[in-house]
Amino acid sequence: MDKVKISIIIIEYYSIEEIKRCISSIEKSCKNIPYEIIVSSNSMYDKELQKKILLKFRNIKWSFNNKNGGFAYGMNNGLAQAKGQYLVIANPDIEIVEGFGKMIDFMDSYKNIGIVAPQIKDNEGNIQDSCRDYVTIQSFFVRQIKRFIVNGESILSKQIDYSKIQTVDWVIGAFILIRKDIYIQSKGFDDKYFMYCEDMDWCTRVRKLGYEIVYYPKMQITYKGSRSARRSRKYMIIFIKSIITYWRKFGFFKVYPKRKKMEF
Repeated sequence: MDKVKISIIIIEYYSIEEIKRCISSIEKSCKNIPYEIIVSSNSMYDKELQKKILLKFRNIKWSFNNKNGGFAYGMNNGLAQAKGQYLVIANPDIEIVEGFGKMIDFMDSYKNIGIVAPQIKDNEGNIQDSCRDYVTIQSFFVRQIKRFIVNGESILSKQIDYSKIQTVDWVIGAFILIRKDIYIQSKGFDDKYFMYCEDMDWCTRVRKLGYEIVYYPKMQITYKGSRSARRSRKYMIIFIKSIITYWRKFGFFKVYPKRKKMEF
């Protein structure tokens, strides 16, 4: 087998049917790319069910974790097994539409880029707010007010042209591609976050290492997050704990590493 160019790590939590569709879209998009798929499962299936899953997904590596330690914990367990030059973290309910090969070629051309992420649309074709500014105390409250006023699923920034390749503060963890060597330097996700903000934390640390974060709309995926923190008191509490963890780590006001403007 050729040397693995890209390792795709998918988090799984009682989402086998979504995994099937996700894997199918990956297989169609990676026909000419040496790749591996690793599924990191936080579902705590019993041994008998694990055996059935392994038989059903013979060409997929499975990591059955000992606990549901959260998104960062599960992803770190999968990332630790990856052999690719590039690593992708992905939610199980994403599907690749087009442009995966182009995005990899793009990363091959720009060695000072550490993380890149695609344009994300929902199933109706609406662009999602997948690249964002750092969340400060001020912007957090402004965003909540906007959500209340417009009652919208996605709040797009007027400062971002979503058709343009550009550097951004951070990208959401639904689909992120990172260089393997930068993953090693950054030591992966901070698993103090159970859920939420671990992606913004990772992007912040990668930029502090001297690499840029780029939004690449020539690759597109479909995905619609549950926005569970907006609908559930339990998840809102988890989100608040996570954002406070981030602020304590990097600052409560806008003192985060500034992105460099690059021409593409």
